[in-house]
Amino acid sequence: MLDYHCHILPAIDDGPDTMEESIEMAVALRQNGYDTVYCTPHLIKGFYEADNNDVKNMLSALREKLRAENISITLIPGREYYLDEFLFDFLEDPLPMGETNYIMVEIPNHMPRGFVREACFRIKRKGFIPLIAHPERNNHFFPRLENKPAFIPYVNLPSGADDLKTREPSLLSYLKNIGCAFQANMGSFTGLYGARVRQAADVMKEKNIYTHFGTDAHSLKAVQVLTENGKKE
Repeated sequence: MLDYHCHILPAIDDGPDTMEESIEMAVALRQNGYDTVYCTPHLIKGFYEADNNDVKNMLSALREKLRAENISITLIPGREYYLDEFLFDFLEDPLPMGETNYIMVEIPNHMPRGFVREACFRIKRKGFIPLIAHPERNNHFFPRLENKPAFIPYVNLPSGADDLKTREPSLLSYLKNIGCAFQANMGSFTGLYGARVRQAADVMKEKNIYTHFGTDAHSLKAVQVLTENGKKE
């Protein structure tokens, strides 16, 4: 299995602090069927600003440690880019997902939809494909509104209940139409992020919106929780 979104590299972002923790994560992922893991540390101005060389060097070090301990798992470099006004400064020297032209992008809930559209369009113009991280967790696609049901999967509410299963929000439609890809967090399907996110993930999976799946694990405990919850499903 492939894990397209994992914070397994040590001392880069809010993932593991030590190499030993990263190795434990790799062992747990391998034991649960993952043979390929995309390493996607955060890149957020003012918070997590390790450059691409830091990521590649840490990736090489972790690969070497795993090889020495005969842990057979393939690690592939990537980043999780935060979609804000600093994004295109970082994309002057991009680190896509391995040998692909996918750029993983996290869309903040507070970012205006118009800016999201423009940014994803510009990424496409640069020759890359925006891979939207865990859209089921994003309020732009599945907002919570006052005095409405807890789960509102569409921006413009239709009059008929049946339409809730067939219509898509305008931003999601736009991103799909320009060729963006969408990555689901495995924990979203088990309720790890709450009932609303689980419902959103189920809707998007039912509508065949997802193109990639990942754990988004940041620690050994996160891997264990994901695998235990998965066994209960």
